[in-house]
Amino acid sequence: MKPPITNNDPEPLETARRHDVLTEILGRFDLDSEAILVQIPQVPFADLQQDVARNRGYFAYPPVGLLYLAATLAGQGIETRIVDLNFEELRAAQENPETIREVVLEALTRALQGLERPLVGVSFMFDATQVLVQDVCKHIRSVAAGAVIVAGGVAATADPEQLLDTNLVDLVVLNEGEGPIEDLIEYRRTGGDLPRNLCFRDPAGGPILRTTAGTGGAVEIDIRRQYEKIPIADYHSIGSLNSFSRLRGVEIPFATMLSRRGCRARCTFCAVRNFNGKAVRVRDRHGVVDEMKHLRDRHGIRHFDWLDDDLLWDPDDAIALFGEISERLPDITWAANNGLIASAVTPQILEAMDRSHCIGFTVGLESGNERVLHRIKKPTRLEQFFKFSRTMENFPRMFSGVHFILGFPEETFQEMLDSFQVAIRSRLDWTKYFTYQPLKNTDLYHAFGGLDAQVEAISAGEEGQRAEYTPARNRHIWSVGTGAEIAEGWDVIEVARDASPSRRQAVEIWFSFNYVTNFLRLPALTSGQEERVRNGIRWLRGLVQAFPDNPSMLCVLHYLTSRIADDSGSGRALLRERAVELFRTSQFWRERDREFSFSAFLDGEIPGLDPRWDTLLSSCLEPVPAASTGVSDAAHSQGVGR
Repeated sequence: MKPPITNNDPEPLETARRHDVLTEILGRFDLDSEAILVQIPQVPFADLQQDVARNRGYFAYPPVGLLYLAATLAGQGIETRIVDLNFEELRAAQENPETIREVVLEALTRALQGLERPLVGVSFMFDATQVLVQDVCKHIRSVAAGAVIVAGGVAATADPEQLLDTNLVDLVVLNEGEGPIEDLIEYRRTGGDLPRNLCFRDPAGGPILRTTAGTGGAVEIDIRRQYEKIPIADYHSIGSLNSFSRLRGVEIPFATMLSRRGCRARCTFCAVRNFNGKAVRVRDRHGVVDEMKHLRDRHGIRHFDWLDDDLLWDPDDAIALFGEISERLPDITWAANNGLIASAVTPQILEAMDRSHCIGFTVGLESGNERVLHRIKKPTRLEQFFKFSRTMENFPRMFSGVHFILGFPEETFQEMLDSFQVAIRSRLDWTKYFTYQPLKNTDLYHAFGGLDAQVEAISAGEEGQRAEYTPARNRHIWSVGTGAEIAEGWDVIEVARDASPSRRQAVEIWFSFNYVTNFLRLPALTSGQEERVRNGIRWLRGLVQAFPDNPSMLCVLHYLTSRIADDSGSGRALLRERAVELFRTSQFWRERDREFSFSAFLDGEIPGLDPRWDTLLSSCLEPVPAASTGVSDAAHSQGVGR
């Protein structure tokens, strides 16, 4: 297992040797040349589905990190071009999936044309996209052999060796890139001290050379001019940010914003503190709103999503930020999908969010078991979470969700059940269950000996199992009869309470928890608040766009639309036809329907639960004392629509 990158000085190698190697590498690119900044594709080419792409169901996040690097390089007098290959990939998938790879690489070729010795920055954020970053870097080498390739991002920081050992890149920038890139350019021009946070290979052999590592950096960087380098007004036409942007409407142009870097929490499964540092750095709120106003006025953006890992850090400043948004940008909406800290969501914060046209947000609880919360160092207790969930009953216009992670190392099935029961008891609009995926450069990853050890711990020796997948998307799990040793459907409740479920078993637990919480017992099915019903309809319609071959979503949507008097009967008929056809053509969904009875929704009935689950749910639905909210009636007197 490789040691984590720390904030200490690098291992004691000859400083002169590091200077010599870095000077040779940097001397190969032309300071007078345009620098190229590349966002790699985010979905393997073979996995793209044309119907999902046309429905804008894939994520289409603008490359904001590259905008900050472009602004930094502009401050050093270097012009840049941003090449968003994820945008190119999704646009090509809508038109002709058979030519996606050719279209993407041709866009990269055009950007490099005529540049003999350029500096090329490649963003590598997620380890699951390693194959794609390899493809991109190899193509850069073939088109511009003299290029100096610099990689950065969360995945690059976590394991620079995987890039340098294969000669894919010349340099890896660790942690936030603006400061190191600024140092790098200054060093290239004038020499002096070695730039911080760099890793590079000594061509004479031996270990990777590293310069002094650290975290933090400036946050007041104006990127407004850099938006001209990407088609920011068109991202909504090729994908979505998340379910919240689809909730707002697929025809609404969107963008992302960053007001804070870092997070107060010390969650052991998360890489934020190792990447951004222990402090939370807050941008001036006037500059944040200036950027939002620029995007609205010049590019037509009408919806924003926050990239912040701790949006509510400094609650007074957060309330002031939301107040300025409501005053200066009364015609926009925003959402926060990244997971707020539940204990930080106060009634006063919620009032400010509602007034500034927040359409929804999620909180990251991660576990419904106090012992697990303590082990993973989550800064929220269940009492605080339930206080928050009761307060949300006074804000039906804002769609609220909660995140849970199933399958932490050594987590027992009883601890997973606690998460399920807390989700049911909270009655928030949606629950997002994830299966635990080991992330490099996190405390939990290193505590359990790295990726291989964790896969072994949570997979119980299942040969060939990998950690990178999303159960809702990857089709290889859509099978039935996974083996007598794996409990499925209602029977997952029979898993031994003190057992740590295997990886395959965790996927089945995920399925049952997800479909009971979000389908069979979705709060909007029985809510007496029309706003929650309408939000549920909009949410499910967005999910259907991303998962067009899932008939259970169509069934729930059919039932919800029947609860709204002004909804079109012909629209419900179409939902029924699509659901029936998908059940007819999919053995997997026929088997699931026989067990969970999703199709009962099509006949106006909410399906019943297996008696074992009925008993489980009854035990967790005891009344919870309502918290005093301190919320004024005036905050909720406005109409449903915006």
